[in-house]
Amino acid sequence: MTSASSHGVIGLPGYDLAATVLDSWDAFIALVERADLTARTRLPGWTVREVALHLGTWDGRSALNQVLQTLGSDAVQQPLDADGFNAELVTAHATASDDDVRAALRQSRDEVAVLLASDLARDRGRELVASVTGPLPLLTVVHAESYELAIHALDIADAADVDCPEVLLRHGVAALADSTGALAARAGAEATIGIIADETAWSFTSYEDGGWTTTQVAGKPHGPRIAGRAKDLLEAAAGRAEPVRLLATRRLKISHPTGLTTLAPILDEVPGLPGGKGLALAAKSLGGLTALFRR
Repeated sequence: MTSASSHGVIGLPGYDLAATVLDSWDAFIALVERADLTARTRLPGWTVREVALHLGTWDGRSALNQVLQTLGSDAVQQPLDADGFNAELVTAHATASDDDVRAALRQSRDEVAVLLASDLARDRGRELVASVTGPLPLLTVVHAESYELAIHALDIADAADVDCPEVLLRHGVAALADSTGALAARAGAEATIGIIADETAWSFTSYEDGGWTTTQVAGKPHGPRIAGRAKDLLEAAAGRAEPVRLLATRRLKISHPTGLTTLAPILDEVPGLPGGKGLALAAKSLGGLTALFRR
């Protein structure tokens, strides 16, 4: 049983949200430290440098500070223009040195650490802030950084022809499950859906009263779920890979697909599940693919 006071991994016993997010930052920064910033990524027009630059803090400006400015204001209801903000940062700091780019990344990590250890996070972490997906609790948005960092780590790993650190993949899947649960709860949907990666398995249960729980799956999963490698699950969600193709080639597998179609109308109402519309496309496509997966 739950209520609107349930907010996913916020307060989940045994889950250290701060350690998880900071682990993701540390692994991402270590990856950038080893990378050639001039290498082209699969993002059109973006090198590793641009990917790293837009995640940094520059003269007090960062994605986190943009979110914090909406806490307790009417701006909570307006989705953030992440693309516009990112483009401004990249243009404004195009001539920054490689050392400055890496220093700006470390500054972002340090500011997240300060926030997570603050009275603000403890006392107001469940209050709504604006995000690219609309109003969500502050700590849910901060946790979702693990998803974004995992996606961009995959972008950089692809450019550098190296493996993405597994810690980023595991934390990214947890954040994806939690964020999706938050969006489903905000829409008042009752659903339980698993996001089952080979590396880690999570599920969320959302309720019509606006609350949701997010839990790690132990043992054999049950109920509606999508399963595969963490890389494929994350890239499908971010639109980096075509979900229908991944399903057709069995790199992603669906169980109880009717339950997953619950996501389709929910995601229609959202500017984009953190980072893209991949899951929306997958959910919409499941109805027509059900027969294929039962063969």
